Amino acid sequence: MLEMSQGNTISGVGRLHRGPRCLGCVGYTLHIDAAGQVMVVDFDPTPDGAGGDVFHLNLEDGRILECQTLEDGQHYAVLGDGPRPERRHHRRPSPSARALC
Repeated sequence: MLEMSQGNTISGVGRLHRGPRCLGCVGYTLHIDAAGQVMVVDFDPTPDGAGGDVFHLNLEDGRILECQTLEDGQHYAVLGDGPRPERRHHRRPSPSARALC
């Protein structure tokens, strides 16, 4: 089993992708080290994947993380920011703000 230090964790619900295919919404827990970097992600439910498979997780705050399945198949290492960087920097206006345009 993977050992993790007593760092901070962030939990939420996000959309998980494998390539162009959306796998749906999953719960996630991000394990953050002392430097503020996300190191490991746990999913609930755990998606099917062999060691080395890459997934993209859209977080609640709009960020996208690229995650790779670790050998144990239960934890996922964060490789970095995922695709489509323009979506991480610009949030879509709220429905009420769009109605005013």
